[in-house]
Amino acid sequence: EGLLDALVRTGARYMLQVAIEEEVTEFLGRDHYQRGERIRQGYRNGYEPKRLVTGQGVIEVGIPQVRNTDEPFHSELLAAITNRSETLKGLIRRMYIRGLSQQDVADTFAEAFDERVMSKSTVSRVARAIQEEFDAWRKRDLSKDPVLYLFLDAIYLPARQGESRKDAVLCAYGITESGSKVLLHMDMGEKESYAAWQGFVYNLVDRGVASPVLVASDGSPGLKKAIREVYPRAFRQRCKVHKMRNVLAKAPKSAQKILKGEISKIFAAQDKKEALRLTETLVDRYRDQYSSAIACLKEDLEECLAHLALPPAHHKATGTTNLIERLFEEGRRRTKVVGRFPNEGSCLRLLFATLLAASKSWRGVRMTPAMLKELRELRIMLYGRDAGKPVPAPVGFAC
Repeated sequence: EGLLDALVRTGARYMLQVAIEEEVTEFLGRDHYQRGERIRQGYRNGYEPKRLVTGQGVIEVGIPQVRNTDEPFHSELLAAITNRSETLKGLIRRMYIRGLSQQDVADTFAEAFDERVMSKSTVSRVARAIQEEFDAWRKRDLSKDPVLYLFLDAIYLPARQGESRKDAVLCAYGITESGSKVLLHMDMGEKESYAAWQGFVYNLVDRGVASPVLVASDGSPGLKKAIREVYPRAFRQRCKVHKMRNVLAKAPKSAQKILKGEISKIFAAQDKKEALRLTETLVDRYRDQYSSAIACLKEDLEECLAHLALPPAHHKATGTTNLIERLFEEGRRRTKVVGRFPNEGSCLRLLFATLLAASKSWRGVRMTPAMLKELRELRIMLYGRDAGKPVPAPVGFAC
């Protein structure tokens, strides 16, 4: 199955879980830990896992357990799903196509179930909870687990009805001092311009991403300029996957397999000295035969090898922006099928609901005390006394 199919299922699980929680809130007449006037006696007491088997795979949700009530709690939403095999499949499909505004949530459930299975107040709370969580996520403090490695990339999606163009959605993830991979931020950006990336990166700075050791990106001119301005002392890593594509595009098809194998050895070198030795050999061998490809390889080669200054155990995870790129690739395929999002808000909310959930399953990198000590010393070497301090934005600049 496609990766995005799994992501959309994850988003549907998130949407269902929020809806079930709101059913319990309406049943008891109060939120978690809320005291005071009650509609009925009883209290929440943990969760019981439930697997919903659908034509598009298994979705797992947690069923809230309610104790000491006059009547048992039953989720009308789950009952409707259990009684109809095609219901959840339709819900998943509609969830992707529609946005997640209040009206969209109501319409999505109504279309999937052909009847009202939740009250208007519950639908309202589901939509509000999704929006509030998204808003809080985009403003949260990012300084508690300092980001060592920052990765920036963008995807173009049809985010607005009535317009033929696609809009850039800017995304960032990081690897922190604990070794965790964390989705950090996403926002719309006008054509990946310098101004769009500048505002995006200063937003990260304001929230605590102050002095990363390395920043990885593709070769977008606006993004590179913003990185040089905001993080001038960090190692700048040119994504090896993007670079490889650029080099091979300038070589004849008959030579691409050979060049890819040789360049892969350079990028997989254990240290910079070995990488430069392999590069020199490759250049001497092919500079006349494939001059355009070799010239492209030599351009910003230093940035392609920046990750080799890091602990060897981190080389594979820091040389590319490929983690987010893999999600984007499936996203591009799916959006060709579903057409345009109703608006940019629905586009961002859906990406949040799916990508954030997917990022929780990302595997981190090994971070031993010795590695962390080395990286903290490297950060001090790069930033000196300013290590950990935010980079001041230009006077009058607002994110």
